[in-house]
Amino acid sequence: MAETGIAPGLSVIGYGIWSALGPDGPSTIAGIRGQIIGSETGNLWDPTAGANLNCFRVAAHQWWEGPGFLPDLATPPIEECLAQVAHLPPALRRPASEIPILVTVAPKDRPGRPADLEALVLDGLARKLGRPLPPGSGVIGGGRSGLPHLLATAARQSSRYPLQILVGVESLLRQRIVEHYIGRNRLLCGANTSGFTVGEAASAILVARTGSTQGPELAITGMGTGLEPGRDGGTREQAVTGEGLTQAIRAALAATGIPFYDFPALIGDLNGEHFKFKEQMMAQMRLDRAPPEGRSRRPRGYTEHWNLIEYAGEIGAALMPAQLAWAFEMGRAGLLPQNRALCIAGEDDGRRVALTAEMRGIGP
Repeated sequence: MAETGIAPGLSVIGYGIWSALGPDGPSTIAGIRGQIIGSETGNLWDPTAGANLNCFRVAAHQWWEGPGFLPDLATPPIEECLAQVAHLPPALRRPASEIPILVTVAPKDRPGRPADLEALVLDGLARKLGRPLPPGSGVIGGGRSGLPHLLATAARQSSRYPLQILVGVESLLRQRIVEHYIGRNRLLCGANTSGFTVGEAASAILVARTGSTQGPELAITGMGTGLEPGRDGGTREQAVTGEGLTQAIRAALAATGIPFYDFPALIGDLNGEHFKFKEQMMAQMRLDRAPPEGRSRRPRGYTEHWNLIEYAGEIGAALMPAQLAWAFEMGRAGLLPQNRALCIAGEDDGRRVALTAEMRGIGP
């Protein structure tokens, strides 16, 4: 895959999240900042240990699972974003009927995923919101790496739709999914200590053209993609190389025009699987250099690794919007190092994506 990078010209100006850490964005971010691990024992069976698995489940009023739950999971973060429109400058405000909703859900190869998932989610959201989705809305099966596609779509239609909501929603809390990843030695279970814990979440970001708001905004300054030949952990024939993640980060850095050594915070997708650590380490070794003065410009002298999955679980398609929401909230609070962040994620099929972001509009 070619190393291509673009700057979409969009900024995050609001967000909403429903996760195992809380029913809204502020409570989820507070849980992350407090280093609260939101897992509990669920009704998912681990045949390798003869016991129930831990999982990261949202506090719904019953145990729901399957595609029919996704519109219910995504609606509160969408409504949370819509509620924030009233606080924007008058010239930027729009009624809900004029704010497109773009959604990324599980990719086509996720086990147990219906072929018509996109249509199910689209129709379910319209039913939950009580109105047809606005023109410009849509759903894609992009999974963890789907957000850059949503951002590119939003950028193309931003002159027509000044405000848009981008959503990631997924639930991995299904026995079929658990058994699939146990069979691939990827789930944390009785037979594997190098694996992830399943979770579910929905995260949404409210975006507008960069510079169009008078308040704080997290500008998306670059996006890049890459393809890892070893896909989801490599094989004897094709080892993990980190090439896809290197390509993605390099392309995003080229689009933003800022070198790696001037990004102090890396918001990644480390979920407990050893190959994730390998890829991130190899990409960082290839790209990180000392600045011209020969000493680090980072506040702590090294790259800070921020890991949302540790507290909210493996949440699939909801990961990257939540990463940007976290960076936006920390930037608004004056806690984002050097007001910059680099976000990365990867899908099982080898797709790797990177986003660079910069906080603006928060004073001198």
